[in-house]
Amino acid sequence: MDGFNLGNLTERETFPEDAKVLQAMIPALRACINSDVQPVRIPGLIRTARMRLSVVRDKLETLSSNSSTEKTLANFAENLKRDLENGQCASLQDFELQLRKLEQLAATTEPLTLARVTECRALVAASMQEHQLAADLCHQGAAIEALETVHKWHFVHLQATLLADYGRDFDDDTALQASIDLLKHEILPLAEKLGESHVLAASFKTFGNVLGMIGQRRNGTRYLEDAVSAFGEALKRLNPDTEPMQWAMVQNGRGNALGSLGQRCSDDKLLQQSIEAFEQALTKQSEDLCAYDWASTMNNLAAVLQSLGRKQNDPKLLKRSVNSYKAVLRVWTRTDVPLDWATTMDNLGTALRNLGEHRRGPGTLKQAVAAYNSALAERYRELVPNDWAMTHNNLGAALHRLAQREESSDIMHRATEAYEQTLTEWTREKVPMTWAMTVANLGVARREFAEMTGDIDAADKAIEEIQSAVDVFRSASHAQYTELGEEQLSKARLLLEKLVAERDSEATENSTPTSNDCPVA
Repeated sequence: MDGFNLGNLTERETFPEDAKVLQAMIPALRACINSDVQPVRIPGLIRTARMRLSVVRDKLETLSSNSSTEKTLANFAENLKRDLENGQCASLQDFELQLRKLEQLAATTEPLTLARVTECRALVAASMQEHQLAADLCHQGAAIEALETVHKWHFVHLQATLLADYGRDFDDDTALQASIDLLKHEILPLAEKLGESHVLAASFKTFGNVLGMIGQRRNGTRYLEDAVSAFGEALKRLNPDTEPMQWAMVQNGRGNALGSLGQRCSDDKLLQQSIEAFEQALTKQSEDLCAYDWASTMNNLAAVLQSLGRKQNDPKLLKRSVNSYKAVLRVWTRTDVPLDWATTMDNLGTALRNLGEHRRGPGTLKQAVAAYNSALAERYRELVPNDWAMTHNNLGAALHRLAQREESSDIMHRATEAYEQTLTEWTREKVPMTWAMTVANLGVARREFAEMTGDIDAADKAIEEIQSAVDVFRSASHAQYTELGEEQLSKARLLLEKLVAERDSEATENSTPTSNDCPVA
């Protein structure tokens, strides 16, 4: 948008390739689809469930292959592993029931064996989107008698992670706060007691991630500042040469927290520090060795480059943002991750649009239009209505700029159509301020169309649209938007007066007799 801006930053999750648990994803997929979550988040739930079930498979493998494991228990674990790999479990609920039986067998064995089975139950429960059960099982696992401190830490850390995942995916701040409390009062003290650098690093990394999640949702800067500090503590305990992947992931998390903080504070220095953190992460990540981690960091870098580039009016930063998004699209392909691909394509369109405003020719703006249209090929209204509306809005803004550049009434008309599509989803009842910003932009585009074509009806409608937006801005006491809207309203009214005067003048000229049209006496 022009005077009425909407922006967004996106984060991406990564996941390992593991063909052996693909069949098991069928019941996990059902659990994700049946959960009370927005459709756009289902792919992320499936990726996370895939990772969890992969861990379950590995732990069952350990139980079945360990020579010290009692034979009956080892055989049971082997059968469960095989069922998971071959997709022979009818549902995750049935699989979890079998794990309960395995847990009963393990109850009389050594504490670590029982702990492994209990952890499997927790991970399967989380894959079923039964997060409270999963958290309770972690609490139960941490209470196993004679369990070593490091394993107790592991259970509480898993509990905090599962609560954070639930809070993120289901917009539950209570779960996020519970995760923070566990980290602050139980996990970090246990980690300090252990005194092992990798345990402390993992604890601070998780602490930073959860603080960053809740900091994105709440006003103020405290949570984001604490997230930056937590990531800094994690980095102190990691060696980039011996633990490059973990170090890079922490740098990526720190970059996200700094970027969010920099945007909230409108602080260029923080945004630059965010860029530097992402660049540090990329020194240890590569497209060949860890494609999804690399793409996630590159995507986050592109977003902050775009934010700072636009803020500083710097085409070099905007060009870097464009190139970074294009690099991400080599990994996040339409075939593999269609929604992630569409989101990146939408972000690329915005980066191209911002860059195109610095270039004389229309080529970059045309590329922006093409990118938005590509995003719409996967952003179906039925699946992701808000994203669908956002992309139509962005398309309208790109077409608006392109129409101005090429002085084309046809393109300007396409811009008004894109804005109108947006408003079928972003209604005044649902999102009054967002609706008002879009209606204001629609009114401006329609006024410019009327100016190009001399269309009085369009000019009249533009006044109506801009006035309705100004009414909302004024009722919300938004002085800046009210002032911008009133300026545009004044231009629209002057245009209408001009067009009406020209029409009336032309009508008068056509009706005035000439010397060759003398009246008959």
